[in-house]
Amino acid sequence: MKVNDDLVGTVLGNYTLEKMIGHSQFSTMYLARQFHPGRLVAVKVVQAQVPRRDDFFLRFRREVTNIARLDHPHILPLLDYEEHDQLAYMVMPYIGSGNLEQVLKREGKLAPQQILAYLLQIASALDYAHSLHAIHGDLRPTNVLINAEGRLMLTDFALAHLFESRADVDMEAALYMSPEMVRGEPLTHYSDIYQLGILLFQMLSGHLPFKGESTYALMRQHLRETIPSVAALTPDLPLTLDRVLQKATARYPSERYKSVGELAQAFAGAIAMMDRPRQSLAHHLHFPVSHVASDEPDNMEFVVAPVSPHLVAPPSRGQLQSVRATSDEAPRTADFGFSYTHEQVMPLPSTIARKPDLVRYFVLKCLPLFAMVGIVTLALLHILGAFATSSIPPSEQARLVVSLYYDDLNQHNYHAAYALCSPDFQRHTSYERFISSYQSLAHNDISFKQFIVRSPSEVDMLMQLQTQEKVPQGTLMHHYRWSGVIDRQPDGSWKIEQITLTIAPSPDYI
Repeated sequence: MKVNDDLVGTVLGNYTLEKMIGHSQFSTMYLARQFHPGRLVAVKVVQAQVPRRDDFFLRFRREVTNIARLDHPHILPLLDYEEHDQLAYMVMPYIGSGNLEQVLKREGKLAPQQILAYLLQIASALDYAHSLHAIHGDLRPTNVLINAEGRLMLTDFALAHLFESRADVDMEAALYMSPEMVRGEPLTHYSDIYQLGILLFQMLSGHLPFKGESTYALMRQHLRETIPSVAALTPDLPLTLDRVLQKATARYPSERYKSVGELAQAFAGAIAMMDRPRQSLAHHLHFPVSHVASDEPDNMEFVVAPVSPHLVAPPSRGQLQSVRATSDEAPRTADFGFSYTHEQVMPLPSTIARKPDLVRYFVLKCLPLFAMVGIVTLALLHILGAFATSSIPPSEQARLVVSLYYDDLNQHNYHAAYALCSPDFQRHTSYERFISSYQSLAHNDISFKQFIVRSPSEVDMLMQLQTQEKVPQGTLMHHYRWSGVIDRQPDGSWKIEQITLTIAPSPDYI
């Protein structure tokens, strides 16, 4: 997308645009000089090429009014807002000392304690904004500014979700999109929590969790996949951080943390484990001077060893794999405190009953059989999981199925898209006919309009569909009125039962 670099030298109200200093999907940032007083400021101008609704400026003014109320030390204040010659622009203090993206490019990954210091500032700002019903909606490193004193300041509130179309979503925005953003749903504070979870993953590992060659590939991953283990990518991180990030980036908002502060508290508790001095696991075990081992398992002796209330290092990952008798009680943290009490209960090695050689021989011989039984059991559990009752509303299930359907078509993954159609649909439309109908099409944009829940197992849906068809003369744009029926199947899954398309009478060439 082109940027408004031709505006350099333009006078907008009380400001002269001197230099372009950045641009994003929706806006261009300029260094500007304010006439009265004569100071440098940052002026953000909405892209002239961005598609807008007729009520764009009205909605923009409403959002800006909401942002202007935000008065917090970690939120960049809004100094002014104006409209000039069909351009909307906002004025903010100029922070020339850098942003989080520059820090990550320089450092790669950050130390957990530094991340915690950043997170506490971000959490304070976001929880404050959420209390005033202001959603950021575009958390990424470039929108986390760092002033000369090292204080973080969030900027670019509210711009992203003013634009309904997802056809022009840029790659950087797609890297941080929450699943509900991909589905085109109204944003809530849970979207900020998801995006912050992605940002935490990036700061911890030096990498983003999802990679793709297109925006659709990235959005598909946000919809369908779970982020990888950050502890596997960075072995010196505790496994508890995986649980924190997995919950922050859960696919459904209701499964995430209730607030950013709750996420920050969980993160603080997880990295507190890393601050313990490294000690051997045996340091916490008390062995008797002498002990006669018993052949009876019931006589196995246990010693309870209380851990010091000061933080000590958790066992290494290898020790965790070999010793499973530790207490499952989670650390208790409060007000980001870094101490807790915990007990470990472990059997003494000298008391573990020795198995007869015959039994040990039998166990070793049967290990492959046990492994096979385990694999079959897991497969059955996976299959039976489809019968579990879902708490997701029927309209949400329908929206998700259709989003995945067109996402698969965009990726030319016709088999996956066809699998989202019901058996009755497939009986009337063969796979070969299905493929031939879509091979020349790229489905660019879907816009959900109406959901009619007929029953807990049936949803009628209306939406607008825009497609591009490759023809010898070029690319042909079609606009459709899409209506369909999405049903819950006997196995508990939701699938497309019927699709009806009404095409506009005169397609456009682009």
